[in-house]
Amino acid sequence: MRKYIAEFLGTFMLVFFGTGSVVYSAATTPSPLTIALAFGLALTVGIYAFGHISGGHFNPAVSLAMAIQKRLSWVEFVGYVIAQLLGAIVASLAVFGGVSAYLKSPTVAQALSGQKITVTQFINLAGLGQTNFADGETISAFIFELVLTFLFVLVISIVTKLANVPAPIVIGLLLTVLMIVALPITGGAFNPARALAPVLFVKGSALGHVWVYLVADLLGGALAAFAANFFNKDVKETA
Repeated sequence: MRKYIAEFLGTFMLVFFGTGSVVYSAATTPSPLTIALAFGLALTVGIYAFGHISGGHFNPAVSLAMAIQKRLSWVEFVGYVIAQLLGAIVASLAVFGGVSAYLKSPTVAQALSGQKITVTQFINLAGLGQTNFADGETISAFIFELVLTFLFVLVISIVTKLANVPAPIVIGLLLTVLMIVALPITGGAFNPARALAPVLFVKGSALGHVWVYLVADLLGGALAAFAANFFNKDVKETA
């Protein structure tokens, strides 16, 4: 149970701080670097805090890769995914709950020049930090998410087996870099739980596009597992 709670909390942190950085900067033109750093730093802190308990996956694609590599049982995999999905959904609910207070802040009041906007109007306009891509770009978005998730999970699978390597920092920095590249194209999910949770509370094309992230990210994680087995043949487990 401790492992599942750790995965819930770590995923909550990742989604809350990451998507929160998008939503709560909507009135002041969010910076891609700030958003990417929010996700990367949240992941780094989460791994340092909970990695010794659950491994610090916070991502069904990572958990799938670990199960394929036999570093996680399939029973645990199911529990991890449930915990991750719940953590992401609760995080999106928390971000949604904070919108009302955000709309009353001086920053928003100044940006709107005193005009009133409801929570529903704001969510319809700014969203909840959901990932999305332009209509007609399904194939390119699929390939983009697939390739970058593959690289992300492959690096995780390798560095978490290396001794004397600060894996949480490497993983967090990698997520930051990947997001800077992917933000204008797909939003940079690389994580089915992170992609699914926000779209459950918003309208528009994002809900219709979410299957791309679910399939591409899980497939990328699975392919990374087989590649990692090849690269990790002679690598000893870290203590």
